Amino acid sequence: MTSFMQLPTTREAASGAKHKTEVEASNDNYPHHNDSRADVGPYDCEEIAQATAIRYGLEYSTLDEFQQLDGIDYEGMSNLPAIPTFVSSEAIHVAISDPGDLMTKDQMVRHMSSCGMARGLPYAYSVASIPAIRRKYDEITGRKVNLFEKAVAEALSESASDIHITPFRETFRIMFRINGILVHRYTSRIKEFQQLAISLKVKARLDIAETRRPQSGHFQRGKIDFRISTHPTMYGENIVIRILNKDKSLISIEGIGFSPEQIDYLKSVTSYQCGMVIFCGPTGSGKTTSIYSLLETMNKKARNIITLEDPIEYRIQNVRQTEIIRGVIEVSDGVRSILRQDPDVILIGEIRDEETAKMAVRASTTGHLVLTTIHANDSFGVISRLREFNISNSLIADNIIAIVAQRLIKRRYEPGRTIVSEILKISRKISDLIYDNASMRELRDYAAGSEKFRSMRNDCIDKIRNGLIDEEYAASILWHGSSCMSPECEDVNR
Repeated sequence: MTSFMQLPTTREAASGAKHKTEVEASNDNYPHHNDSRADVGPYDCEEIAQATAIRYGLEYSTLDEFQQLDGIDYEGMSNLPAIPTFVSSEAIHVAISDPGDLMTKDQMVRHMSSCGMARGLPYAYSVASIPAIRRKYDEITGRKVNLFEKAVAEALSESASDIHITPFRETFRIMFRINGILVHRYTSRIKEFQQLAISLKVKARLDIAETRRPQSGHFQRGKIDFRISTHPTMYGENIVIRILNKDKSLISIEGIGFSPEQIDYLKSVTSYQCGMVIFCGPTGSGKTTSIYSLLETMNKKARNIITLEDPIEYRIQNVRQTEIIRGVIEVSDGVRSILRQDPDVILIGEIRDEETAKMAVRASTTGHLVLTTIHANDSFGVISRLREFNISNSLIADNIIAIVAQRLIKRRYEPGRTIVSEILKISRKISDLIYDNASMRELRDYAAGSEKFRSMRNDCIDKIRNGLIDEEYAASILWHGSSCMSPECEDVNR
């Protein structure tokens, strides 16, 4: 399978492959990367640049071919999402984030003409990401941009969920979590780390003198909330920043990646008067987005919906949302208070411990529909986790309606992402097996055989065969490199 990184660079194009001119590119009938037809969602900026290059039939540029041109006012054009990369005998080569942006192209031509670079040559365009273009302008103009400010700007543009700042002996790294995967972005000298750590702790109102104990806090910029957690390590405090845009638009349940059959089933469970629906997956698997999207389908019904979250990640109209505040509103007190508010539906953000698990189950046994999330590898693993939290088999069997497991997966050749998922419906027979303390293997074998349970592996294979996702990438996420279409994966999903 061809990967994005096998696309030719602009240097290769100039020496061999034909590089399309502006006129040729503008005549191509490809959708703009902000076109409403594209299911974009959160994405990595490099991925969208690669996908945009494919759509316009242009080359994807990493700007490795860049040659600084004499007499060019780079400072004056540094606000443009485009940059001239080099001049050949055939064309003036320009990297641009959006080949369909005619205003940017016009401004680029005017800038180049004012610097005496018209030369009667046509303009040949390639596609580069906005962060790559910004970095190149910063490099040329010698701008001293605060590393954290630069990291935040890029993290937001790439829809990262977290920023990780990790110290080592001589350096520290800044990484983003994108689509559930940690992606390295910067490495800098360790002497700069202490100043950065102090600055962040001041912003979050943490004790700057305390470096031996974990701390947590937050600061806000506009509508973006930054949740900071520090943890002492051998070389200094590891810092993780969760990025929460509380006004970001919510993806509909139809746009997440569930099959039509799964969507119909999930919508049907919203009519239940009591019981639990649990979403599971690792960090960054999209389970919170899925549970909110399901919650959104209930908004039109005359139901009292109350949430208890840590933190609130989306704002939803006509839903009473409550944020856990340590020392003020804890999970147990919050659930007790909610139960006195005559709720129909309760959302508990995440089951993290035994107390929360017991409160969630208690709410579901008293005539309420409870939606929640938990960290588990698959749907059967949720049953094991609840047993570890000392929830009895009878309570699990009698109260769980369904368990949804999912992973985020990049779309193949498209900006955006989808999921691979499975839904374990707790039928009467599966309920009986849970009640009888059946093992995970026994539950999987029965579900796969008698109830035609479709695992994440089945969903993954379908999406690979339909060209939606890449097999190698899916294997790296789900099966640590083993192909999900190989026999070795059978035991993982049994």
